[in-house]
Amino acid sequence: MCWYTPMPMTKRSVVMEVLVKSNGLGLEVDDKRFVMNINGYMKESETGLQSSLGEKVTSLAEMISLDSRSRPIWSTFNQAPVLILGGFQDYKIILVSDSEFADFTAVEVGIDSCWIGSVNCPLDSFSSSIFDAIATESMLLLRQNQLVYYFTGNYSVLFLPVPGSGLWTRVLNNICVSRLNPVHFPHNDSEFVIALGGGVQEGEFFLGTIRDGAVRFPESHAKGRKTVCEHLNISCTILWAVYITEEEMIVLLVEGKKKSSKSDYYIMAYDQANGDFWMLYSIPRFIPKDTDKGFVMLLGLEEYTDSPLIPRGLSYNPFSTIFYIWGNVILQSYDLVNYIHLSDFPQRSPISYFILSYVGEFVCVTVSEEIWFSVEGSSVVVRLYPSEPWDMFFSLQLMRGSKDFSLNETFVSLFFNKEGLQQLVYIPDGHGEGKLIKRNFPLHYILSYRHLIIHQYHWLYLEDSQYIKFFHPCSFSVMRLEDLPAPQRFTRMEHYCTEPPDVMDRTGFHNNVSLAVYQGLIFQLLWLHADYSRPYADPVHDPTWRWWKNRKQYGEYFFYVASNGNSSGGVYVNMEGYTKIYDLQPNNQLPSKIYLDKNNVFSFSVFLSIRSKAQSMQEMLEENSLDFVWLTVVLAHPRFVVSDLHRHYLMGRGSVLYLVTIRDTGQYPKQELSGTNLLKSSMALKVVNSATNCYHYTASGPKLQGYAMVPIFIGCPPGKRLAFDITRTLKYTTKQNKRYFDCIHKNPELPCFFFNDVFYPFFLIQDMVTGDSGPFMGSYMLRIIGGGPYSESRIRLYSPSEILDYNTANGSTPLSLIWMRANHTKPALTDPEGFNVFSGIDCGIKWICEQNSPCYDVVPLDLTAPDYFFLVEVSNRAVDKSTYCDYDLEFVIHIHGLRLSPSRAIAFMKISMAVLTGIVFLYVLHQVLGPVIGAGFTRLIQRFEEALAVRTESNITFSGSSSIQSQGNSHHTSPL
Repeated sequence: MCWYTPMPMTKRSVVMEVLVKSNGLGLEVDDKRFVMNINGYMKESETGLQSSLGEKVTSLAEMISLDSRSRPIWSTFNQAPVLILGGFQDYKIILVSDSEFADFTAVEVGIDSCWIGSVNCPLDSFSSSIFDAIATESMLLLRQNQLVYYFTGNYSVLFLPVPGSGLWTRVLNNICVSRLNPVHFPHNDSEFVIALGGGVQEGEFFLGTIRDGAVRFPESHAKGRKTVCEHLNISCTILWAVYITEEEMIVLLVEGKKKSSKSDYYIMAYDQANGDFWMLYSIPRFIPKDTDKGFVMLLGLEEYTDSPLIPRGLSYNPFSTIFYIWGNVILQSYDLVNYIHLSDFPQRSPISYFILSYVGEFVCVTVSEEIWFSVEGSSVVVRLYPSEPWDMFFSLQLMRGSKDFSLNETFVSLFFNKEGLQQLVYIPDGHGEGKLIKRNFPLHYILSYRHLIIHQYHWLYLEDSQYIKFFHPCSFSVMRLEDLPAPQRFTRMEHYCTEPPDVMDRTGFHNNVSLAVYQGLIFQLLWLHADYSRPYADPVHDPTWRWWKNRKQYGEYFFYVASNGNSSGGVYVNMEGYTKIYDLQPNNQLPSKIYLDKNNVFSFSVFLSIRSKAQSMQEMLEENSLDFVWLTVVLAHPRFVVSDLHRHYLMGRGSVLYLVTIRDTGQYPKQELSGTNLLKSSMALKVVNSATNCYHYTASGPKLQGYAMVPIFIGCPPGKRLAFDITRTLKYTTKQNKRYFDCIHKNPELPCFFFNDVFYPFFLIQDMVTGDSGPFMGSYMLRIIGGGPYSESRIRLYSPSEILDYNTANGSTPLSLIWMRANHTKPALTDPEGFNVFSGIDCGIKWICEQNSPCYDVVPLDLTAPDYFFLVEVSNRAVDKSTYCDYDLEFVIHIHGLRLSPSRAIAFMKISMAVLTGIVFLYVLHQVLGPVIGAGFTRLIQRFEEALAVRTESNITFSGSSSIQSQGNSHHTSPL
C-alpha cells in the first residue's frame, strides 16, 4: 500500500531531496532518491505555468544529431537548484531542469542574437549558440558570442533584496568576453564567475561576485596595474582561470604567443588582496616520454617526445588540493608548483572538458567523445568508452530490452551527483522525435568487466580435478569497517521522527484531512526547528519540548478518545511520534563528510582479510599474502589534520586490523560562526594498489573497494550555539546573594534581576545535532550594546564609541560605566580595547550606572523603583582558544530597583520631609487645639440650638393668642 504526503520546505533553502526507503515489509523495494528543488524561473500565466526564461521548445530533434558533441554542465556545487545546459549548434536554446535532468524543459532564451564584431572585438563567425551556461543558487548566466547575460530567479525563500528578473540582462557591456569560467564553490556567502577578455581586453579577466541576487563585475584588475601579459612582457592570451577561494587566489592558464607558430604556456597566480602576479609553473613544450609506470615526475631530468604539449584547461579540487592541467595530457600537482604527468592518458585526442566528483574520482571527455576515468592520487587512467567492457555491458542491456540504451543514441553530457556518475543521452524514436534521458553511467560494471577481459582465466588441475582459475589483482578479499563513532556528531545532520497520524476510518486509508494535518504538523516541526535559536536556553534541550510541554498531561486522554474512534477530525496524533533523534547508530560505513572542531578526534578500525587456502590454490606469494596488504591515509592538509595508523596482525584469521585515528591539530588559525567559511579538506583511505583493481558485489551490482575519500570540514561545525543559561544563573545568583527579588509583574520568559545584587551569568554550549548541552567554560567578552528604560520596546542600540564608554575604562567620557567586575581580588583580564574577559568560573558583575551612563537617574513612573532593559552581547572571538567557533550571543536582561541619582534622591527626600513635617504639624495642632476648638464648636452648637428653641417657643405663643382672639370675635357677631 502506498500513500502520499506533501513535501515540506526547509527554511532559507532552495535545494532539497527526498530519500524513499522501504520499511522492510512486503516486497523488496530499492531505495530511491528524488530531487525536490525550487524552480524560481517559472511564472503564472493564463494557460498555466510558463518559463520566464523564454519560449518553450517542444521538439529536440532538429537540435540534436548523431554527430553532436557533448558539453559540460556547470553549476555551484550542491547549491544550484536549477541546472542548465547549452551548446546546441546554431540555436539559442538551453535545457533547464530542477531535478538534475530527471525531467527538463527546453527553452529558447529571450535574448537578441547579436554579432557585434569590431576592430576592438573581432569575431571570425556568428553563431546563435549558447557557448557557456552557468547555474548558481539564485542566478543563471550564459554567453552568446562575446555577450554575457544573467537572469535572477524569483526566490522569496532566500529573502533576496531584489525581485526576480523579467528579462535577460546584459553585463560587461563594453567588454569583449571570450569565455566564462565557473567557480564551483561559494565563499563568504558569495558566489563567483570569471569572464576572460578577448580583442583589446585580451590578457584581462573579470571576477564577478554574485550576492543577494545581483552580479557585480568590478573594473578590470589591470586598471592602473600591469596585465599578466605585461608582467610576462609578451603577447599572450588567458585560456582558463580557476579561483581558489580559500586563498583568494586566481590561477591562470596563459598562452604566450611568439612570432613563430610555437607557443609557450604558463601557470600564473594572481593575488586578489595585493593585485600581484607571479609565475607558478612553466609548462614544458613537449610531452614527456612514458616510463611504463603510468606516471612521470616532472623534475627537469626527464626525456621528452617530439609531440607538443597543448593544455586546454585547468581544474582544482579544494578538498584534496589536487590541481590539474588538462589538454592532450593530464598533469596533476598537490602544490601548483611540482607536477606529475599521468602517462596512461594518450595524446591522440585532446580533452574537451574535465569533471570532478570531489569525492576522489574524475572523468574527462575528449573531443572524439572518449570517456576516461581515474581515481585521485592514482596514476591509473582507464578508458571507459569506447571500450570492450562498454560493448559487453551495452550488448547485455540491449538483450534485456532496456529503454535507456539504443544503437542510435547521442551522448549529450556527463556529470556527477550524489548517486555517482550520470550520463545524458538523446534517443530518437524513429519517427522524427526522441527523448532525452538521464541514466547511471555503469562505471563499476565496466571496471569489473575490464578485469575479466584483461586477466584471462586459465585451467587448473588439482587432485585429478579441473578448475577455472582467475587472476586476482586485488591484494585482499574482504574489507570491513568497524568501531565507527555515532555518525551525527561528525556528519552534523539532524534527524526527526514524524509518524503520520492514525486514521479513524475502518479502511485505514489516508484522506485529504489526514494529509493536511500531517503537512501542518511537519511544517510546525520545521518552524520549531528553525525558531530554536532563542537566546534563553530552555530547561529541556529539544525543539519539540515547547510543542508538547502543556499537552503531555492529556496524552492518555487523547489516546483513550482515539481508541474509541472519537478523535476530532477523524485522526489521532501521537505526541510521542514527533521527536528529535539523537542516538543514531553507525552502519559500518564511512560518513559522507566529517566536521572537525578544535582537537576533535575521529577514529575507527579497518579489517582486511586475504583469501583462504582453498580460495588461493597455486597462487604466488604476492597474490595472497598479508605482507602485501597495506593501508594508507592521505591527508590534504597535514598541518591541520594528522592521522595515526596502528597495524595488528590476526594471523589465525589471515587478516590485519588497522586502528585509524584522524585528529585535528588545533592549528587552524580562523575562528568563524557556526558552519561558515569552513576549510575544505579530505581524508583518502586506500589500500596499496587497490585503485580500480578491487571490487565487491552487492545487491545493486559491483562496487569498487579499497579506496574511499571523505571530505573533512575544519572549523566551527554547523548546529552549535551559545545560549544564556537562565536556570543556572537564577539559582547561582540567588545562592550567592542569599536572596532573590523578582519584579512585581513577573514574566517567566524574562526573569528580573535586582540592581543591588551581584549578577552571575552562565552560558551553555548547545549541540543541536547530538543533543549535548553543557556549560561553556571558555573565555568570552561581555558588553552592553543597547538599553532602554521601562520596556523592551524602548531599547536603543549604542554607537561604537558609546559601547566603549559604557563597558570599559578606556572611553572618552569619564564616569560612564554601566557595570564593573564584582571580583576585585584577581587581576582583570581585558582585550586590547579594554573590554573585560570572563570565564565560566569568574563571571560576577556589579551594576553601578555611573553619572554619564544611560541608566543613571531614571525617573520612576510610579511609586516603584524604575526598571531598565539591557541588550547584552557575549562573544568569544579572539579571546577563546578552546574552539574554532565564534560564538556571538545577544540577549536582553531585565534589571529592576535602579538607584536614583543623589540630586534627585535629595530632592525627593526634601519633598518627603516637607510633607511629613506638614503632616506632623497638623497632627500636633490637632492634638493641642483640638479640645478647645471642639468645646467652642460645641458651645456654638448649643447656642444655636437654644436660639432655635426660643424662636420656636415665640412662634407657638403667637399662634395661640391669635386663635383665642378669633374665637372671641365670633361670639359677639351672632344674628339678631
